[in-house]
Amino acid sequence: MKKLICALALLSVSGASIAQYDMAGSEFVSSDYQMNKGTVSGQGSRMNIEQNGTSNLAVVVQKGGGNQAQVKQSGSNNTAVMSQRGIANNAEIIQVDANNVAYIAQSGVANSASIEQSDFDNEAYIIQKGKGNVTQIIQNGVNRSAGVIQNSSGMAIRVIQH
Repeated sequence: MKKLICALALLSVSGASIAQYDMAGSEFVSSDYQMNKGTVSGQGSRMNIEQNGTSNLAVVVQKGGGNQAQVKQSGSNNTAVMSQRGIANNAEIIQVDANNVAYIAQSGVANSASIEQSDFDNEAYIIQKGKGNVTQIIQNGVNRSAGVIQNSSGMAIRVIQH
């Protein structure tokens, strides 16, 4: 529940809302569900969500032109949330194993953010505002936590946790 509340709070900041869920509950017939939702607004923007496993959540919201987003999840109980506003932003979240949480929020022009998580109980957050920022977080192990906030232009940060 905490993950879902955080996801909805992050998305409310972007000014976009999510609708169009199958409210009949067909995705909740058992505990082995996958939930993904994407909203794209703007010309030339693309997103891709791939999920294998059980009880994974992926939400992508994009507003602007030329934005790219990709989420790949395998395992169980992983949460990936992305929100992008602006032009030519790129975001990717890759999660393997279980109970990993990743959030990316970007606004501006030509920002790039990537989170790769493997093993269990990892959390990563990237918040970028500006132009031409690059952030990469790689987490391998158990119970890792990392967060990056960039509020400028032309910044580059890489965090690797083993």
